[in-house]
Amino acid sequence: MRRFTRTPYYDGPDDPDRGKVRGTIELGETVVIECVGGHDQDLKLEGELRPGTVMEIGTPRYSREGGPFLVEGIRPGDWVAIEVIDIDVGPYGFYRQGGPHWGSVRLPAPVHDGLIHFPPDFVVPVRPMIGYVHLESVAAYEMDHGGNMDFNSVQPGSVLHIRAQKEGALLYLCDVHARMGDGELTGTGVEIDAAVTVKVDRSPGFPTSSPVVEKTRVVEDAEEYLTSGRGANWEEAVKIAWSEMVALIADRYDTTAEHANLIVGTIGDARPGYAAGSLNGRGRTNDRAYVTCQIAITKELRRTGTPFRA
Repeated sequence: MRRFTRTPYYDGPDDPDRGKVRGTIELGETVVIECVGGHDQDLKLEGELRPGTVMEIGTPRYSREGGPFLVEGIRPGDWVAIEVIDIDVGPYGFYRQGGPHWGSVRLPAPVHDGLIHFPPDFVVPVRPMIGYVHLESVAAYEMDHGGNMDFNSVQPGSVLHIRAQKEGALLYLCDVHARMGDGELTGTGVEIDAAVTVKVDRSPGFPTSSPVVEKTRVVEDAEEYLTSGRGANWEEAVKIAWSEMVALIADRYDTTAEHANLIVGTIGDARPGYAAGSLNGRGRTNDRAYVTCQIAITKELRRTGTPFRA
């Protein structure tokens, strides 16, 4: 299995190799991609690693990025399936100390024996996910190319489906978290270095414009379809993800949009991805603020073939 590492490091921010294609992934190939976390900084401490210690800001490592990768045989308009097989996280990550007012200080979170440590003595199991998966776009703002979605559903056991817009797809992976609450309320989970094992293949596609997550093996032991939405506020993001799910259910279950809408509006779960929105302005106006949302429908939904009669 091929592995793409963070090294050799770039020689600085202006290294001409930045942005160049890192390699070509064959359809159906499984690869390991090392992703950078914690602002690409090594933790510098005077003494032992302790939860809640304020990190020292240093010079970036200038690590290799998690992309772009050409996907062999993919053309504009093709759908790509990125199956997340495993995420192996590093020995520590970083998170933000602030509440709803967004503190600026980043604190380290040691990770040991599958547990994340918080002060004074709290621990919680790791639940790694990928915050950013992106196929290079012709219009970078919209979510149809993926990007900074921050969905907890993009975890081992999930398949992320995205429609390519450029030749070879140009795949990026980054922003891994050892654990992140739904909504990423302070704009960070436990940001961490990680080695991500993915299988990249052609997807049959969906009748949606935004990415679709297909859960097959997750902590919650649920199989689901999840559609995506991004908007300036929660309601706009929900409307986009809702409309996408109506199209998906109508297609996958061979039914009308009217019947699909009854299902989505009644049993659909609306889940936040990045929910902080304008909070990162700390009281200042931010015209580029956004939130992301998913609508989830269980795969337990099925058709009997016979309308109900009492």
